[in-house]
Amino acid sequence: MSDALHQPRTRFPEDRTRQIPISLIRGGSMYRVQERVGLVRPRSWDLHRRVPLAVALAWLPLLVLAAVHGGFADLRAVLVDYRVYARVLMAIPLLLVAQVTMDTRFREMAQHFLDANIVRINELSRFHQIMQKTRRLRDAMLPEILVIVAVYLQVGYLLESGRLRFASWAMAAGSNALTPAGYYSVLISQGIFLVLLGIVAWKWVIWVYVLRRMSQLHLQVDATNGDLTGGLGFLSEVPRAFVPVVLAISAVVGATWRSLVLNGQLTLDGLIWPAAVYAALMLAIFFLPLALFLPTLVHEKRLGVRRYGSLQHLVSLQFRRKWTQQRNQHGDDDLLGVPDFSALADLSASLKNVEDMVAYPFRRSVAISFLIALALPLIPVVTTQIPLKEILKGLFDALH
Repeated sequence: MSDALHQPRTRFPEDRTRQIPISLIRGGSMYRVQERVGLVRPRSWDLHRRVPLAVALAWLPLLVLAAVHGGFADLRAVLVDYRVYARVLMAIPLLLVAQVTMDTRFREMAQHFLDANIVRINELSRFHQIMQKTRRLRDAMLPEILVIVAVYLQVGYLLESGRLRFASWAMAAGSNALTPAGYYSVLISQGIFLVLLGIVAWKWVIWVYVLRRMSQLHLQVDATNGDLTGGLGFLSEVPRAFVPVVLAISAVVGATWRSLVLNGQLTLDGLIWPAAVYAALMLAIFFLPLALFLPTLVHEKRLGVRRYGSLQHLVSLQFRRKWTQQRNQHGDDDLLGVPDFSALADLSASLKNVEDMVAYPFRRSVAISFLIALALPLIPVVTTQIPLKEILKGLFDALH
């Protein structure tokens, strides 16, 4: 499938040159390899094949190696290790799902700039330049190489840090040496998770780049738009694409914290500040980029208040002269059918939109979905010291 498809004609003849922007996700060396071997197709992400394959690659050899080296004891230890489940059975599938959500949201975002004529006709050439640059970034080999290098530097740190010493199946009895299952966990299972996370991080960088370049265009926003963000309200839905990413990261973070609490290295009180900082960091990473449009929206609101305020005042003066000061000249017949009244009401509603306009595209429901994705995987951490039954009872009491 080509990177750009012609969109249907609009009522503007010049718009025939407008095109559906390229995908920010479908590209890069790793994607091309998957495409060549048939794991992804141009019109489908084929998650029904990719997710089971990734899970099998990260998990099944781990079970085999644990059983061969340590027998039933090590196999059982792997099967009950919460961290393994969080990384392999939750985080890896969620990061693959995130590729689909990001691809969908990013395409919709870029296309809406064209469909709603937010990009002016005289800015279309710059828009296409942005898309071409984005395609080169998407297909660049160096970022993915750097991701792999960074991942295995992290893997090297894990090998040296001894962070797996609390996993009996990963450490040989009586020594600090890793078992075959331990090596596989660090080099392959952890590697797959970190590579997928690194690719997501690179796509996030591309998204921020597109937002920054788009915010520099002379966009056609309007303060009277009913979304109360000058017509850019659709941007508030884009961070929802990263909810699976946040859920995946939180699953791994929560599993690590749970392990530390169970092993006496941390307490719940000691996790309050790390959890707060973690939540603030996640929200900032995925919501702050939308603030790039703040100067455009602040400028539009300032102009809108002045322009529509002046227009409202002029219309109000004319309405008063016509329907109060000169009322006897017009008579009182059929006042309900006079269009002046509805025109004044419509203009007042438009001015109200201008006054209520905000300079940041934000939607509460999106923030709530992020908070849920942040909190859910952390519940098992809390249940290490507070039974789930008591937590649910407290929530129930708080709602009544």
